[in-house]
Amino acid sequence: MPAHQHLPFPQGTNLADELLAAMKRIAARGVTYPEGYYAEILAKYTLAGIDYPHILMIIGQPRINTHFFYSRVLENPGRLLDYGCGTGDNVRQLLRDNFPKDNVTAFDICRGSIDLGFDLYRDREEIGGLFLVVDRFPFGAGSFDLVYSASVIHVITDDRELEEYLAHAYATLRPGGFLFGSTAGKTHKEELPSPRVWGPARVLTEDELAAVLTGAGFTDCKIISKPHPHTHTRDTKNQCIFEFCAEKPAGR
Repeated sequence: MPAHQHLPFPQGTNLADELLAAMKRIAARGVTYPEGYYAEILAKYTLAGIDYPHILMIIGQPRINTHFFYSRVLENPGRLLDYGCGTGDNVRQLLRDNFPKDNVTAFDICRGSIDLGFDLYRDREEIGGLFLVVDRFPFGAGSFDLVYSASVIHVITDDRELEEYLAHAYATLRPGGFLFGSTAGKTHKEELPSPRVWGPARVLTEDELAAVLTGAGFTDCKIISKPHPHTHTRDTKNQCIFEFCAEKPAGR
């Protein structure tokens, strides 16, 4: 799982506008900001930069709660790992939906995204203990019943790194556990006509996504396609979001 790089904002967007929009989305969820907080945070990230602008453009809009597998997650709330948790949007949604706090672990190798989430939600003291940042996968075999992977597969450029990412997800699940999540996809194999300056590095077709999941040992793969909510190329017809769910076979 690669660390995010400092990338430019897509054409027509910028840090100041996207930060203000993000804070408005989060304020609508009940978070309050003291006077001058926007200017303070804008100054901080103008200086520090944001690794992956897309995380700011979608924060406050978690995807986990619209995933087709989510109702089963809430019905059977086992030990859950958010693998590549980013800003922690989906962790917060789980907690809003009364998923047991003690069952949630959020892991990333990039602290910057997690800190951005804390800066905007202002909840480090309340949930900071759920987040772990180290540069190597730290969890043992069978540690989790569920592994969630949101917007991770499409940022992994190297094939070996993708294999390692999925191997860790597979190993840390108990037999019969589930990997579920989402990734940017394309409806047919031809390349997207984009400069790819900021966008996803690995955009798979449905067949390609199924192949990498089964290649990692998962079975009963289910994949559904949804319209891509943030398109920054001219070819919007070939872009989509794939939601997926796959099982680690019992007895392995």
